[in-house]
Amino acid sequence: MSNQQKYDRGDIRRLNAVSVLNQLRVHGTLSRANIATELGLTRATVSSIVADLITASLVLETEYAGGAAGRPGLLLELNPDCGCMIALEIDLDRISLLLTNAGQESLWRQAVQLEAEASADATLARAAELVEQALERGRRKDLPCLGISVAWAGLVNHSDGRLAYGPTSGWSQIPLKADWEARFKVPVTVENEAHAAAIGMHHFGPRPGVRNLIYLSLGVGLGAGVYVDGSLLRGKFGYSGQVGHTHFAENGITCSCGKQGCWVTEISLPALLRKLAAAGVELPRGNGSELDVLDALYQLAQAGDAPVLEVLNAVGRQIGEGAAALVQAFNPSQIIFGGRMGKLVKLVEPVVQSALLEHTLPYMAEALEIVVNQSDDDSLLGGLATVFDATMTNP
Repeated sequence: MSNQQKYDRGDIRRLNAVSVLNQLRVHGTLSRANIATELGLTRATVSSIVADLITASLVLETEYAGGAAGRPGLLLELNPDCGCMIALEIDLDRISLLLTNAGQESLWRQAVQLEAEASADATLARAAELVEQALERGRRKDLPCLGISVAWAGLVNHSDGRLAYGPTSGWSQIPLKADWEARFKVPVTVENEAHAAAIGMHHFGPRPGVRNLIYLSLGVGLGAGVYVDGSLLRGKFGYSGQVGHTHFAENGITCSCGKQGCWVTEISLPALLRKLAAAGVELPRGNGSELDVLDALYQLAQAGDAPVLEVLNAVGRQIGEGAAALVQAFNPSQIIFGGRMGKLVKLVEPVVQSALLEHTLPYMAEALEIVVNQSDDDSLLGGLATVFDATMTNP
């Protein structure tokens, strides 16, 4: 038998192992007979593959299946303790980390504030310290690390895991994947923050598995993650989704990218603060970070502060108007507004929805599900899903 034939047979076996794992992932506990029937494989083939997966600690045998004729069989399930996963989000003012087992049960969570205008080197050094601590916690529980996923705002080259350019931070050409894989000796993936959040919502959102989805991440910056027919659109290098830097208004305001009138100059957190200041609203600035004012602003809006609500409603309308262009470009069945400004957008959700539908063709607006998500974990969930998927597709 030739080497090529040996490779082909091994590749088929690997794909069958992936199919078995995905059956358990989607359906939960199953018997070998269930899996063989679903996949159209022989019982002997499935039993052989399952034996390998049990040896690799990816699958567990549980109680016997009863209620059927013949000898009862052991049930199978994914082993939640076959390893641990680490997801990070590196934002301008903080680093968030979540450590879970393979069953995505939280083992450790940490959020660290960064100094104002912290350098890339200082930020990555602090992030690496958190990863070291997470890896140590995994080792204490005898959980090998299956992978690390990092979500970062900006242009991320998906093929080599390099931050090519951060329009807001100004950081460029940072080879995070290569550096961290050499340091930590585990697989590392790097995603654009909005892409990671879209992955998170595709897997764990209000309708898991939705095939046509737009996730709009609102914060200091503005980015989008778009699913079409079940696949995340990345573009040539992985830079897709920079919708915040499309022209939106003749406002004469220079964006961080160097151009004027970008959509982000009208609806981001800095834009919102600028408009509040123009309306005479004074907000506490905490330690100087723009993101520190979110809670104070939210409390004022909830209390019915008229100038604050007027500004929020105006920004909400601009969010809806811009989102309508995305809906008409990609025809999703679901659009999700999230990110650090999610809870503020929730307060003006009817305005956002009205503006979006008003500027969308009627047939494209039909059956469109509009969701405002207030969680800070969307990108972290996407990171966990990325690590889990990589493990499931290359067991």
